[in-house]
Amino acid sequence: MVLLQWCTLEPSGKGGLAAIRFSSPVHVKSIRIFPTDAKPFSQCPDVVSRTEPRAFFLDVYFNAHVVTSPNAKEKPKPSNALVPTSIAYSGGWKDFTVDMGLEYATRLMIVRGSFESVSMAIYGELVSDTDTTPTTYEPRPLPSVSPVPLAPSLDPATARDPTQLARQLLKLIPDAPELELVIRLVFCLKPPNDDWDLPEFPYLHPDLDEEMAEFDLEKAFRLTTRPVPDNVSSEAVSRFAERVARCINPKDRDASQAYLVAGLLCHTACQHPSLARSLLDAIDLSKVFDLSTLEDETTLLRLVYATSNIDVAKRLDRDWFHGLASSISNDPNNNHETRAAAKQLIARIHGWTVLEDTFSNTQGDFLSAARMLQEVGTEEQSFGIWLESMIAHNEVVSSLAENPVLPVTLPHLLSHRPTTVTPSQDEFVAFVRAFVGVACVMAVYSWSDSLPDERCRARTLGVLRLWQGVDGYREIVNHFLLLRQMTFRLECMMDLDPPTQSGIDAEHILVNLAKNPRAILRSNLVKCILNVGTLTSYIADEERVSMRQAAFVVDDGFSGAVDELLRPLERPPTFGSLRTLRVALAYIERELDEDEDFRVLDDFWEEANCSLTTALCDLLVSTVAEIRTQFSLLQPPPRIGQDVMAHLFWTADDILRLLLRLVPTFPLPSRLLRTLTANAADLFACADAADMLYAQSSQPSVAAQCASQSCIDIVRILAEQDAPSSEGKPGAQVVLRSLLDHGLHSGGLDPTHHLLQVFCLLNYLLPAVECTAEQRTLWINHVIPMLLPDLSAFSRALDTENKVHFVRRLAELDQGAISIGEWLLLEEIKAVSSTVQSLRDDSLPMAKRRIAQSQVALFFKFFTDVLQGPSANWVMDGLVAAEEAPHILASTIVCLLDLRLSPPHLGEVVEIIAAGYEAFDNELRFALVSALWRSLQAPELTTSRIERRLQRAVTILATITPSYLDPTKVTREIGRLVVELTEQPVSLEGEASHALVSLLEWVTKTATTIPRMADLQTISSDQFTNFRDRLSATLPADWAERLEAVSCEIVCGSSTSTPPPKTTELPDRVELSIHDLEDLLRQHTPAPSTPPRRVLNQDVFGLVTVSPSALLHSPAATGLTKTYSNNDFRQLRQSSARANTSRLPSMHVDVGVAMVV
Repeated sequence: MVLLQWCTLEPSGKGGLAAIRFSSPVHVKSIRIFPTDAKPFSQCPDVVSRTEPRAFFLDVYFNAHVVTSPNAKEKPKPSNALVPTSIAYSGGWKDFTVDMGLEYATRLMIVRGSFESVSMAIYGELVSDTDTTPTTYEPRPLPSVSPVPLAPSLDPATARDPTQLARQLLKLIPDAPELELVIRLVFCLKPPNDDWDLPEFPYLHPDLDEEMAEFDLEKAFRLTTRPVPDNVSSEAVSRFAERVARCINPKDRDASQAYLVAGLLCHTACQHPSLARSLLDAIDLSKVFDLSTLEDETTLLRLVYATSNIDVAKRLDRDWFHGLASSISNDPNNNHETRAAAKQLIARIHGWTVLEDTFSNTQGDFLSAARMLQEVGTEEQSFGIWLESMIAHNEVVSSLAENPVLPVTLPHLLSHRPTTVTPSQDEFVAFVRAFVGVACVMAVYSWSDSLPDERCRARTLGVLRLWQGVDGYREIVNHFLLLRQMTFRLECMMDLDPPTQSGIDAEHILVNLAKNPRAILRSNLVKCILNVGTLTSYIADEERVSMRQAAFVVDDGFSGAVDELLRPLERPPTFGSLRTLRVALAYIERELDEDEDFRVLDDFWEEANCSLTTALCDLLVSTVAEIRTQFSLLQPPPRIGQDVMAHLFWTADDILRLLLRLVPTFPLPSRLLRTLTANAADLFACADAADMLYAQSSQPSVAAQCASQSCIDIVRILAEQDAPSSEGKPGAQVVLRSLLDHGLHSGGLDPTHHLLQVFCLLNYLLPAVECTAEQRTLWINHVIPMLLPDLSAFSRALDTENKVHFVRRLAELDQGAISIGEWLLLEEIKAVSSTVQSLRDDSLPMAKRRIAQSQVALFFKFFTDVLQGPSANWVMDGLVAAEEAPHILASTIVCLLDLRLSPPHLGEVVEIIAAGYEAFDNELRFALVSALWRSLQAPELTTSRIERRLQRAVTILATITPSYLDPTKVTREIGRLVVELTEQPVSLEGEASHALVSLLEWVTKTATTIPRMADLQTISSDQFTNFRDRLSATLPADWAERLEAVSCEIVCGSSTSTPPPKTTELPDRVELSIHDLEDLLRQHTPAPSTPPRRVLNQDVFGLVTVSPSALLHSPAATGLTKTYSNNDFRQLRQSSARANTSRLPSMHVDVGVAMVV
């Protein structure tokens, strides 16, 4: 980016117009305006700017034309179109970004406004006439963006005194009061307008010792409406408390007396701590409050405000008071507001106990304490009193300051979404410090805006705007901005002419605040948005219209929210349309919180003529469809911003959370059950893809993680649905079948990733091993047996690692009840047997052969992992119990040996199975022996493994019925073994050599009953001699003699015997060219051809068709056919044309004659 132009513009004429013409087309990127007497360029000190007046609005117009390449055949026609934008200059050095894009350029810039002169520098790029299209691709790494941490002075979370920043901002105001007094005035006591005009304001303090005629509670109440000075004497406070106590009549349980005492506690709770403590010591509250005096909503609310003070909360934390509040909250005769206030009072008292405990207890209830802070920050009176306690009560201040300051990430504890992630004590303490620091800055902003003091207000709003862009601080700032006076102050900052920096910051803050749909539910924010005018410095017309649309949903009430839910989803979706939809969803959720669910559903039916659950499911389908387009492989996804992507996931999450609330009470029909399950699976897969695509701290990633958890929750809830609501089938059966089927149909998504994510979701759905007996019975007896084909198809599609986990998971859940794990294993054995048999076909194409070989290798890897896993006894039990399993497995192994193929994990499989050989027949035993011998040919085997497998093979071989053995096969395998062991680099010693001698002895012994058993025709005498000599060298004398004796009986082949062919090691992965893949995926259909012409039979009677009379006269054929005779058929065709029918006459006749030309 280069400097394109530096100039000082002065308008010509009364229109306030000025223009800049560039010598060549340019892309304007930025405009910088300088104040008067500034020196824009350090290398040119003589250049001084001149901008008058100090602040103004500018309308800027660019004459834009399309940029074309030099090689373009057609040049665009010149255009006089002006592209407008606006600038709100509030003084100082200001940069304004211009997003012109690379497809447009300009040579003329027109400026209009009420200004005398303006000095500006224009930055951008020159449009080159040469072709800059690169001819070669050069990969370059993407730039990494690292977040810039907050400066320590702007980060209260890392300060022992979180009020330090607020106190420094307050010092910008001349003769500013202390922060404690500011908080009391702007949030709690709120002096009348007349007091602000008094010269001694804000130091208007009451005289506690003032002599009053007939002093009573009401006069004391009015006296405490003004702040007591912090240097008040303890004697004056004590005398005032005693005077108040004398005004209380313990015998008169009057509601008005309780009301005034509650008001006194509320007024004193925000003032100097000694005042509230003295009143609490002087008054016996148990003689003031009872059931009759507390059953008043206003009195309860005043006590709720008062208990935001830690001293008042501790004094009311008594059994007698808890009993009173509980009785009121549980009494159905009281109205809803009274019972809610009583519950809030109990929670506020308990909240202080929990909060105070978290400062010293590393295992405190941090989530409950965070809920207390969130609830306190929703009402100004409670907020101010609580904040006074946090900064003015020495016990609380010291307890918080004792915790060390550590660099931690602020947890998100103010979200409306339920969370189960508990923060650590260090994280929670940092959150409390940030909460207090932001609250104090809010108080300073309110004070500076009330005076007003532009300097302090602008600086404070700048800090709040900065915090809105910082993760962790954003939700705290937005939470406080929803206070009634805060939104009112923002509203008053709109439409300022000339523009000010504080007004621009206020507009930024309002736009960022309105991005949260739940914030727009507040009536005060709705009023603020609807009152935003058109003369704004930052808010564009499109943004203003978008915010108003969202606000109108709340302003229109329930009907507005229903209309928005029924409106089709805008495509492509925009941020504004999704925000409006989320506001409607939040409105419905609030209605469900405040009223009975069935009443809300009835009202929705009356408005929409459909159920709420149906509307939500339809809306979810549209939302997930839009999300799918961003991750589809069928076509390039449309480009959308991260904010739109995040709001798509937030929208889906909002819908799912509403369904989570409604489905347990109002079950879904099976159609919606299947639809909702499939869309939850798609959303779960897309959320995982988004989590990998975007940065972990980005909004799309955070939204995707929340949506993932909602998908897990919804499928679990749907699986718990009763049978009558889903065609007599348990909800678990419908959900599981939908997931198993949907996992095999990605619908344009990455099929591998889609299948893996559906499997992950299914894993969350299956009950845990520690589930209840009822859950296990439901799944094992009523769900899984109905879905065996689906389970098998889904299992076969999984990769080896996940397939092992899937089979184990089902076997652990089954615990041998229906042997589902054994059945799945048998299906895998059948499948690999078919694959091995296909390898016998010599015409099998090479690509398919390599895939089949890889499938065989992966099966034995799967089989090994299943056999070696914990609690794998069920595998052997299943092989023994299934009648066909040993035969299929044996034939598969033998076929592999005949084809001279060796899967990588064949040896481990047969070694483990061979340990239980007693339970198998001769067929599988011999297959195991042969496979054990073949497995010894691997060069990487150790001596211990060779010993173990040789001993096992000899042991099993001795148990096989001799008549079953085929001498040719046995001697061929022994000959191959002898040759391979001779070439084996590992020495044959110890038990391995003994086992080989025993094998040869068995051969010679069996040869006495089975002819040719000792004929090793596949090896030559020289080969056997080499083997014998090598083996004899490792044997002791007695075993060497036995070897010599048995060698004399062995008959070897000639020296010209063909050596046994080598075994091929099967790969567990396959690599194919793109052409092979295309050939495999191409559907091979035969080329169409014209069928041969057949000559008609010249025999006329050969065309005669005779219908079987028995068929025509059958009662079952009555009314379906009709028999015509003679000329009936001809007469029927010659009937009147009026008898028009839509079907042709029947061609079924008894006799037909074809004329052959």
